Amino acid sequence: MSKRILVTGGSGFVGQACLPRLIDRGFEVHAISRHRPEEIPGVTWHSVDILQHSPFDWVSEIAPTHLLHLAWCTQPGTYATSPDNMDWLDSTLRLFRAFQQSGGQRLIGTGSCIEYQRSDQACHEASTPTRPTTLYGKAKLTAAQYLDALCQQGLSTAWARLFFLYGPGASERRMPGVVIRALHAGEVARCSAGTQACDFLHIDDAAEALVQLVDSSLTGPINICSGQPTTIREMAIEVARLIGRPELLQLGVLPTNPSDPSLILGDSSRLRDELGWQPAYSLHEGLRQTIAAHVACISNGISRTETLRLNPEARGAA
Repeated sequence: MSKRILVTGGSGFVGQACLPRLIDRGFEVHAISRHRPEEIPGVTWHSVDILQHSPFDWVSEIAPTHLLHLAWCTQPGTYATSPDNMDWLDSTLRLFRAFQQSGGQRLIGTGSCIEYQRSDQACHEASTPTRPTTLYGKAKLTAAQYLDALCQQGLSTAWARLFFLYGPGASERRMPGVVIRALHAGEVARCSAGTQACDFLHIDDAAEALVQLVDSSLTGPINICSGQPTTIREMAIEVARLIGRPELLQLGVLPTNPSDPSLILGDSSRLRDELGWQPAYSLHEGLRQTIAAHVACISNGISRTETLRLNPEARGAA
């Protein structure tokens, strides 16, 4: 039986990494975007604004067997408290319902590690309480709970909780992009002490995990994470070493946000043991490839995101 997948947010950071992998797995790939991006061989694009167009019209027309829902508001600095989260939640619930009513078989939604209650241990899907403190986290958790209800009604569903993704195409306002941009330009990179530890995962490893999850029967919440803690300080130092400008890195000159948790770490045992996923990148190799992609884009005079739109293969391992 043919596998036809609909990907929302297909032109975004995560979506662009998933599309070629879905094609390689034999999916007929349909993706939606408000603005039609550059053509990608094997992908059928649909110009749809999820917030404006009723999914009961266009989902039945595409008739997907699978759905990977990636689209949401993600603007750095504002997404956590943006009132747009409520619009995205409303549109997401209608999308899930439309997919079920159209005869869809397998639905993967994407959430966030900030759905979890803060903990000084690795967050596990079954044992760590979900107690988000931001509007973004609360909206995501509500979508996850609705997805679980659909699973109890017989629809095959899974909820992928993404941790800290980095790599070519990521926002340069987040780590490690903010440090890479400054040091490559020969500018001072001013940072906090960077003692907070986070779970960083390369975008290609995250995309591979998501695509494997789509093409599986695994249900429930599952962490998309490395399972390894890395402090902001360690990441910044490694970037400075790889670029060769350690003298331009200034740690501890900016204040640490007192609201930042000291540890955000995922338990990756479900991902590894039940899905059979293994990462391809160490932090060293992932940062080396990310820096190389940044340098290539600057040399060509275009943004990293535009490079990936024009050539998705730019995501490949260095």
